[in-house]
Amino acid sequence: MIVALSDVTVGYGTPQLPLLARSLAGHYQAKAEIIEPAQPELASRHAAFPGLGIRGVRTTEHPHSQLGRSEYILRSAAIVNQLKPDVLVVCCTYCLPVLFRLKRRPAKVIYYAVESIPFYGDFDIEMNRRAAPLIDVVIFPEENRAALEVGRCGFHGVRKLILYNTSKRREQISPFYCRDQRNGRVLYAGTISREQTFADYYLGDGVRSLPIDLFGRVMGAEAEQSRFLGQIGGGVRYRGQVSAEELAGLRPRYAYSIVAWNPNVENQLYAAPNKFFESIADGVPPIAAPHPQCRLLVERYGCGVLMPDWSYEGFQAALNRALGVYKTGAWQEMVEGCRRATARELTWDAQFEKLKPHLS
Repeated sequence: MIVALSDVTVGYGTPQLPLLARSLAGHYQAKAEIIEPAQPELASRHAAFPGLGIRGVRTTEHPHSQLGRSEYILRSAAIVNQLKPDVLVVCCTYCLPVLFRLKRRPAKVIYYAVESIPFYGDFDIEMNRRAAPLIDVVIFPEENRAALEVGRCGFHGVRKLILYNTSKRREQISPFYCRDQRNGRVLYAGTISREQTFADYYLGDGVRSLPIDLFGRVMGAEAEQSRFLGQIGGGVRYRGQVSAEELAGLRPRYAYSIVAWNPNVENQLYAAPNKFFESIADGVPPIAAPHPQCRLLVERYGCGVLMPDWSYEGFQAALNRALGVYKTGAWQEMVEGCRRATARELTWDAQFEKLKPHLS
């Protein structure tokens, strides 16, 4: 039996975790269950994951508070001890304390370090240092992140590997839309924040005239949200919040997608987000800030446009450069680069192949 511990309500983050649980279930010909924190602000999405057993753990305080996390750990450990899994997947440092409360060590423990370990503080760094004897394999989403975490926490004697944040199976890759089927616009989908994702850039004179559609939650106090939405105009349109399924249906019609977030903390500097890989899988070249993994893959496959830096001027210049070559041979080459990247390595199936040698 496979059990996976999630740090978020399944369906609202880390889509790779249910994919990993399903892939492990297929590899071992076994049942798989996910234990999730029941975030009170989110509706459960268990029906979207047929074939997986999902158990929601409700906590007195919000599960992402200090008290709520402690309660989730205690209750999840009790469930794992009851289920006695053969394979246990621990998603990020949030769930790692469960390992110290197990009465029986599973035959295989996989630590999916998908989030930065220091995010939860110095105590988590020390806890990770002590967890190595309880872990068989640790998975990181990016090379620089892996080097930092191994330097901090050691993980001596633990097998280590990199799995990119891809989230599409090979059979989910559809034919790319041709130029005449695209809408000629640029997509941004995700958190809209002044601090994290440069929301004010869309209000600048050089950008507001460009054909950009924004999808996602506007962060900040209500007055700040209203101010931002009131200033949106010109070619920039705010399209509200949509589900992941709706976005998947809309994305392939776009000319490009924007991938950029503030690199002021290492969790945002290293590792590309899901939307970077989803855009490439849909044949929509990303216009990406020079985060190391984005730079690595865009340069490897020629599948997008890189911003020179994170400044407003660099943001504007990359958008103008991308739109200037739309529907030309240069744009078509980027789409072909998306095709090559997807065929060679940027699917979940290709990434899971890296893990298989460690599953004996």
